[in-house]
This record gives sequence, structure tokens and C-alpha cells, in this order.
Amino acid sequence: MTRVLGVALVVLLSVAVGVGLAGCGCQKDIEAGTTGQIDVAKDAAAKADLMKIKTGVMSIIAETGQAPLTATQESLGTFVNPWPTNPWTNAPMAPGDAIGDYVYTPTSGVTFTLAAHLSDGSLYTAP
Repeated sequence: MTRVLGVALVVLLSVAVGVGLAGCGCQKDIEAGTTGQIDVAKDAAAKADLMKIKTGVMSIIAETGQAPLTATQESLGTFVNPWPTNPWTNAPMAPGDAIGDYVYTPTSGVTFTLAAHLSDGSLYTAP
């Protein structure tokens, strides 16, 4: 809820500044900067939500001694509740290649990698 309010506040402030500066020819620069700021906020939200998924995976490892084969809402739902939301689509985060999706790869035993697709096309790997 706090994340939604934060994004809403940024959007509201950007509209107010854009309206106020519309007459000086600066509005286009303000809009470009605002979009970047919103992406930065959404990237931060995706990183934080990725840590929720990592916590769920770590809980499975603690319980079973092995990394789960998948890290989905179905397989981790009892450990991750509520399930994180993709900040760009407002749908549940899911494995995939789109912005806000994540990639989970179990390697062997208790090791795995978990990364989220960010707004600039990069992958952020959970620490």
C-alpha cells in the first residue's frame, strides 16, 4: 500500500509541476524526468519484492534441505503471503522475460539464482 501511495504522490507532483511549467517550455523535460523517477521507484519495488520470493525459497530450503524446483506463487504461496505484485503490470510477479518478471534457477542442493527484469532491461540478482 505504501508503494502505491508513493507512486501516486510522484505522479500527482509531476502533473502539478508540469502544469505549472507548461508556459515556459520546460514541460517536456519535466515529463521525461518524471518517467525516469517512476521507473526508479518501480525498480526499487521489484527489488524489494524479489527479496520476498527469496525468503520463500530460503524457507523451503530450511524445511526440506533442498532448493525447490520452481519459485512460483503456487509453489511458495504458503511461505510468501501476500504474493508480490509486478509494479509495471499490477499482476502477480511471475517467471518470465518481461519487465517486472523474475528468473529463478535452482542449481544444486540448496543453491539457486533469483533475478528480476528492471526497467532498463538489466537483470537484478537477489543478494
